[in-house]
Amino acid sequence: MGQKRYGIEGIQVGQPIITYANGKEIKTAINKRRIHEPVYLSQVNFEGDGQGDLVHHGGGYDKAVCVFPYDHYAHFEQFLGVPLQEAAFGENITVRQLVETNVHIGDVFQLGDAFVEVSQPRQPCVKLSLKHGNMKLVKEVQKTGYTGFLFTCTERRHGAA
Repeated sequence: MGQKRYGIEGIQVGQPIITYANGKEIKTAINKRRIHEPVYLSQVNFEGDGQGDLVHHGGGYDKAVCVFPYDHYAHFEQFLGVPLQEAAFGENITVRQLVETNVHIGDVFQLGDAFVEVSQPRQPCVKLSLKHGNMKLVKEVQKTGYTGFLFTCTERRHGAA
């Protein structure tokens, strides 16, 4: 059986920062920036990427890469009432043609020279709502099932940019 074809809209990385919401300190790396050159993908993340919460958001073998379908951006632009910027969902890879209904845990894809495997659905947290200033966003993500998913890196190499 052949591999599913997909497109890459962008690859993004970012380092954790400290921000404040409702009087509480929050460590987050949800604000990613697009990169335009090949980047090394280890078993835990892309070179230059980090996570603010290693328990829930990556930095581990089964959460190396956060993926979000560009196909869902139009829905959330309508929901939020504004155009969305790159990595609007804090994702490392924005993909085309791969959505939650056509990928399965265990599916393997080539990403540049690396091989990645779908490890689990993404579980969005309140930081996504805080990023967009809309506390209903996480509930909308869950309601639609447009959550994105996570990749584990099965063979470390350079990912395409």
